[in-house]
Amino acid sequence: MAKNKYVNGILPMVLINFAIGSVYCWTLFKEHVQEYTGFSDPPLDWAFSIAIFFLGMSAAFGGKIVEKNPRVSAWLTAGFFTAGWLITGLGIQLRNPWIMLIGFGPIQGLALGLGYITPVKTMMIWMENAKGFAAGLSIAAFGLAGVIANPLIEWMLQGFAPHEVFYILAVAYGIGLVAAAMLLYRPPYVDDNPVILSDKFSAWSVISSGKFLFLWLIFFLNIAGGLALISREKQIYNYGGGYPNYLALVMITAFANLAGRMIMSTLQDHLKLKHLPYYLMVGASLGMALLAATKPQSVAISFSLVFVIQFMFGCGFACMPNILHQNWGMKYLSTVHGLVLSAWAIAGLVGNQVSSFVMRNYSLRWLFVVLTVVYAVEAVALLIWVTIRRRSARQIEAAQLAAEPA
Repeated sequence: MAKNKYVNGILPMVLINFAIGSVYCWTLFKEHVQEYTGFSDPPLDWAFSIAIFFLGMSAAFGGKIVEKNPRVSAWLTAGFFTAGWLITGLGIQLRNPWIMLIGFGPIQGLALGLGYITPVKTMMIWMENAKGFAAGLSIAAFGLAGVIANPLIEWMLQGFAPHEVFYILAVAYGIGLVAAAMLLYRPPYVDDNPVILSDKFSAWSVISSGKFLFLWLIFFLNIAGGLALISREKQIYNYGGGYPNYLALVMITAFANLAGRMIMSTLQDHLKLKHLPYYLMVGASLGMALLAATKPQSVAISFSLVFVIQFMFGCGFACMPNILHQNWGMKYLSTVHGLVLSAWAIAGLVGNQVSSFVMRNYSLRWLFVVLTVVYAVEAVALLIWVTIRRRSARQIEAAQLAAEPA
């Protein structure tokens, strides 16, 4: 049977992301798990943080697996994810927080990282003339999956114990992931960047380069700042008198995240320099944080800040693969993408902790001040990254000219 992008690209991508994106539904489980088990807040909070940490780190070390054979990484995703959810359910049923933590944290986290990077490169190859849109679609699907699954999980928790829901979904998601692993196919592609012609490519050569280090820093700061703000969204709207319908605002800003992923990655396809959306990302984030720091009690300004940050948070994730492709080529894209996602692992631990410390000891104004500083540093890092990138491009051009016969 002939392969095509719908059956062997988009469908497996949707099945993988629909499963791994459910990690964002943990907030729905928390209250029910706590009521059923009597667990305190720390193990429940750390379960999610550890899952995100292992997501980033497994992506960092799993890129080579995806490069060699995305089907292998898809099968590993299916195995680790199903096992993680079954073990999480067992820990809840036995009322053992350590078993729950191991299942939801490290084991599921391994699946999240491998599953996150598995379809991206394949989608970009299937949609050769719309690589940004392809990457944005894959990454947006990860975020959208949790939103779609929320009402289903909420309904299930009304009729089943939390561990039973984990068991049911482990089987359902497992079937979908197995189907994705069987269908996924990466078509042949042409190496389209001179960097990949070098026999000296290695993970160390990437992470030790100034270009990568500053891009990693930009990515880390954008994620850490976004998580620091998003995790306090309810407190922000309730500051200085409160807002009666903050849930409506949360839904709107969540949509902004998805819109940022699709709009900015699609725009990226029409730009010669794929990093240009990052100028808008950094500039808008810095400007809104500075404005909010001057009027922290304004719900309108606070909402505008969260909306912009959510939009640019999505932009940062969705535009990254195409930036990496332009700088390191398609051949090693999954490896480099995985390495840069280690920033997500660290930011997942830092962002929430920083916002908790500031809100516990100071005030909302100081959280906005901290965000202003974060985005100012991000702006400086972006300028340095562009400078290093230009120098690297000139060196590659000079090497190509030198290699040409006289």
